[in-house]
Amino acid sequence: MLKSYFLTAIRNILRNRNISFINIFGLSFSMSIGMLIIVLIVDQYSYDNFINRRKEIYRVQTVDNLSPYSLPRFASTTFPLAEELRKNYTFIEEATALNNNFSGEVEYNNSLIGISGLYAEENFFDIFNFRLTRGDSKKALKEPYSIILKENTAKKFFGDEDPLGKSITLKDYGIFTVTGIIESNKLKSHIQFESLVSSSSLAARKLRDKSARDYTSDWENYYSSYVYLIPVEGTDPEVINDALKEISISRYSDNDKTDISYYLYPFDKIVPGPIIGNELGVSMPRIYLIFFGGLALIVIISAAFNYTSLSIARSLTRSREFGIRKSIGATRKELILQIFLEAILISMISLVIGIGFLQLILPVFKGFKMMALMQVDPAQNFTVYACFFCFAIFTGIAAGALPAIYISRINPVIVLKGSGNLKVFRRLTFRKILLVTQYFFSIVFIISIILIYRQMIFMVNADMGFERNKIYNIAYSDNDRALIKDLLGRVPEVISVTFGSHVPGVGSLRDSEVKLNDGDEEYIISNHFDVGAAYVETMGLKLIAGKDFPPNLSEESESLVLISELAAEKYNFKSPVDAVGKNIIVDDTINLIIQGVFENYKYCALFLPERPLLLRYRPEYTQYAVLRIQTGDLPETVENLKKKWKEIDAEHEMHGLLLDTEIRDYYVYFEDILYMVGYTSFLALMIASMGLYGMASYSIKTRTKEVGIRKVFGADTKSIVYLVSRSFVKLLLISILLGAPVAFFLNNAWISFIALHVNFGAGTVLAGVLIVAIIGLLSISSQTMKVSGSNPAETLKYE
Repeated sequence: MLKSYFLTAIRNILRNRNISFINIFGLSFSMSIGMLIIVLIVDQYSYDNFINRRKEIYRVQTVDNLSPYSLPRFASTTFPLAEELRKNYTFIEEATALNNNFSGEVEYNNSLIGISGLYAEENFFDIFNFRLTRGDSKKALKEPYSIILKENTAKKFFGDEDPLGKSITLKDYGIFTVTGIIESNKLKSHIQFESLVSSSSLAARKLRDKSARDYTSDWENYYSSYVYLIPVEGTDPEVINDALKEISISRYSDNDKTDISYYLYPFDKIVPGPIIGNELGVSMPRIYLIFFGGLALIVIISAAFNYTSLSIARSLTRSREFGIRKSIGATRKELILQIFLEAILISMISLVIGIGFLQLILPVFKGFKMMALMQVDPAQNFTVYACFFCFAIFTGIAAGALPAIYISRINPVIVLKGSGNLKVFRRLTFRKILLVTQYFFSIVFIISIILIYRQMIFMVNADMGFERNKIYNIAYSDNDRALIKDLLGRVPEVISVTFGSHVPGVGSLRDSEVKLNDGDEEYIISNHFDVGAAYVETMGLKLIAGKDFPPNLSEESESLVLISELAAEKYNFKSPVDAVGKNIIVDDTINLIIQGVFENYKYCALFLPERPLLLRYRPEYTQYAVLRIQTGDLPETVENLKKKWKEIDAEHEMHGLLLDTEIRDYYVYFEDILYMVGYTSFLALMIASMGLYGMASYSIKTRTKEVGIRKVFGADTKSIVYLVSRSFVKLLLISILLGAPVAFFLNNAWISFIALHVNFGAGTVLAGVLIVAIIGLLSISSQTMKVSGSNPAETLKYE
């Protein structure tokens, strides 16, 4: 019986080539997107699967109760918390701490090679079963200045030699002994590192260098350490949460500067997980998967709607076939099985073609900067292909469900009298609902993509209040600032040199708490940049009151500050001129005199709200040499700078970029979103248009003789086109009337959260509507013009 159903399904697919092509093509394209999301989901859920006790492990996370930001939760916590839990709470089987502040340069063959990693306690391997290919995991992290290397890292320093027991010298750290080698493999973990260093090295280094920081006893710093624990079997996590509350109260109840609390989070839910601050590794938040999955689902639904609507339409001519089958004894169950088999067969053919499409789009997907940043490297294996197969079966069943229910209900008596009486819900048919829904999604998508594109172009080219085309930033590390200013200032193309802590327009920010009077209890959260002399002049900022920092200002004690126009307003000065010479108190203890007020400029990312900004004269806290250059021939200028840099630092390459390039690179992630949503929009619209084409083609085919009769009685081409196309035009209009307002409200909701954004109004909505309407009308007109130009003698000759 199954063989008969299978052969019948193949014959029906071949007999209706146009409709089969539309169904297979639409499903294969949409399934390629669905399979891409499956690959992505499998990739993200593969994190930490090799950890044996991952279901038992928890991470302690932190809430900063004093944070002014909307995201006060952090994956990081305080390092000594692990020791506190181990020693004083019997329901903790094991707890270990990590710190991510290890980074340095290894002196090797008269050159310096950068290395980074984590400080780890000696019980690290009691919780995490990373495999050592050499060394003893029980002893490898016991002694100070012990280091474990990944295999590929060890190969950089020792080649094919056995590295165990050998020493490496880290600049500013000392000599470390290699006590273990960790297997380098493709197993994914959110705990990412090049090397592991014994945490006892922190205390040992502090004894040798008083300026070094020992995080193992620091209860204030929760930005760079991570604590993982395993409770005693049967322990209620809430008991541990209560203990964490007790620790928080005892440590911070009398602390005016720090008020943090702790909570447990399951280890196996870290990736994919919620968006949280200071995540240890780089992975994709769960909300991204939901977003991508939603896009894929809409495209798949659109293709499934095509299949459903065309199958129901085709049922009008297949109704006699099913009526005869019923009249000779076929059961409803057998008819449903036949229809589902056809749908699954089409889905399987689409799967094969879709896998081919997937191979074409995967390299493009991997090339997105967002995917590179999040280290997404989707692999295809047996699990993935098993998911593909199940996905194809599900898609076939979903697409065939409505046709199966509808067609199997056909009354053979009515069918054999004439199929023209067959209707579903009279005027409001399933087909119309499905077609309107498809175009509804298309309109929402197209309007969204136009708005995203406009916003991206706006951000990339925005006037930020400084001359970004003339600023070149160089990360100067620990090199001498006076030497940098002297030597780089001699390059002919360099107009001036100063220093800054941040790249304006992008990146992270630093906060200052500002009070106007010593007795004030309230303070105003302000952002600040640490800068050198002549920063305002070099950046091309505009002073509207006061003066720039004097050229010979002492670096030993901070005394003067420049503030933004917004700061003068928020600090309640009468005017920028009134602010000059006034005193402000920064971070409770630092008294500063306002030297000048500069015009507001876009110092932070354009989607963030601006706060009062301070330019604090603290060259020792800067990271970049900021050069104002003549940009006639940028490559030649960069080469001249590199030559001078070798006189400053012969061991390191110069790392610099034009500020305009850095800003454009920062907003490239909007391009990724643009391409993703754009590709999805294109597919949704094309699939919907193919469905409309198929529906129009099929509908017109059933009305060919009617058109012939009308032409015989004198109907002209214009009236014929209007007659045939009006029902489809009405559906398009309904889609527009529903989709345009929804697109407006949805897009208005997200863009209002962006501090600086383009105007969003009727123009963008109208542009999206016109694109959808034109493509829809082209789909219809190709068929209506064909039937309107037909020869009635040909269409009526068999009547």
